[in-house]
Amino acid sequence: MRYIFTGIVLLSALLSGCAHIQRSYEGRDTYAYGVLAEREDRPDEAIRYYRETIQKAGEDSYLYVKLGNLYLKKQDIPSAKKCFFRAARLDHQRYEALFGLGLSYLLEKNYNLAALYMERGLVLDRENYSARMILCDLYAGMNKLEDASRHYQYLVEVFPENYLFHYNYGNILERLGKNREAEKEYLRSVELANFFWKGYFSLGLLYDKLGMKKESIQCFEKAVSLNPAEIVSYSLLASAYYSEGNKEKAKHCLEEAIRNGINSAQFYQFLGIIYMDEKAYDKAEEVFQKSIKIEDLSGTHFYLGVLYDKTGQREKMEEEMKKAIELDPDNAMALNYLGYTYLIQDRNIEEAYKLIKRACKIEPDNGAFLDSLGWAYYKMGNYQLARKYLEKAVEREKDAEVYEHLGYVYLKLKEYESALLWFTKAYEINGKQEIQKILDDIKKQIVENGTD
Repeated sequence: MRYIFTGIVLLSALLSGCAHIQRSYEGRDTYAYGVLAEREDRPDEAIRYYRETIQKAGEDSYLYVKLGNLYLKKQDIPSAKKCFFRAARLDHQRYEALFGLGLSYLLEKNYNLAALYMERGLVLDRENYSARMILCDLYAGMNKLEDASRHYQYLVEVFPENYLFHYNYGNILERLGKNREAEKEYLRSVELANFFWKGYFSLGLLYDKLGMKKESIQCFEKAVSLNPAEIVSYSLLASAYYSEGNKEKAKHCLEEAIRNGINSAQFYQFLGIIYMDEKAYDKAEEVFQKSIKIEDLSGTHFYLGVLYDKTGQREKMEEEMKKAIELDPDNAMALNYLGYTYLIQDRNIEEAYKLIKRACKIEPDNGAFLDSLGWAYYKMGNYQLARKYLEKAVEREKDAEVYEHLGYVYLKLKEYESALLWFTKAYEINGKQEIQKILDDIKKQIVENGTD
């Protein structure tokens, strides 16, 4: 049987390849043995036989392409390129040589030349869909999105029932900012393959970006139902529910993910935040601690610190905030929270200033942080800088406490009418009796100073 098989292979090789050996009958035996070695995965022998064939029968572009492919298989890129270049010079219509050069340059990560030779090959062989798909990915990676779009458009026209082509084309269109066209391609992909959770997932992201919250949630729900093990779909669905104010659904979504075996520190952290919103502090503390056991995240320590602050456990709060900062020195929320805590407790004022200053450096346009910095300057007696930062804060934060702070600064500066304005704004929001008393005192000051 071995000899029969060998004979069949040799005959096949002679019939399929020897037409390329035109100069003489010499070399047909070594060519056939080369084909046999190639098919039996003996690349070194195949190379030797093809080289012998060239010596006997003369140069042939087809043989150089075969040699180039064998060198590619051996990852000998320089030798492969030499063979493909020789094949292309011998026959300018040899598109396989151009594709081979494209692959060679791709493996060398010379993406511009890879694309150049792939494009030249497609001019001669438009129906080489594998090369076209490689070009799509190549251009997408190079951020040449218009070129990627052009090839994907060709592929979806040739293969209108291929859901992956529609999906990938949608991705490129979305990256180009053509959101409505992207939506059509994503919809076509899930229409062709209603099991394709990634299509629903990408649609959900697109709808969320377009502000279509209802449609976004529906798509994330579908993605979760199709792939309950996918962590990101659950996370985005829970976030969508939460941002819509539906904390109950967000909570159930996270709980379902955990029941389905998703053991994520971020999920437990998010669930703890919702329990804390519901004032279910014991449950919140429990899931925060579970989150920390899975992964010691700075953010979880921050939220646990907030929980301890809400439940009057100030020492534990301070410990957690310090731990959050230790794990992530750029956790601006923890820096500001701890710094502001020191300010309202009238202790560690210099340390409070340093912490808040770091937070403001990280997020210079955060109104709450600017308020804290202004209040730190107030506590240190620098009222001009306090006014500077608190005036920036009130531009960003419509908050009674910020208004109060600016009112106190104007009192220190004896600018009573400005103080009256900001305390009035604060009183309109919170109606605090102590502010009413301050307002009465300011009015007296205005009368006494003759500025009424």
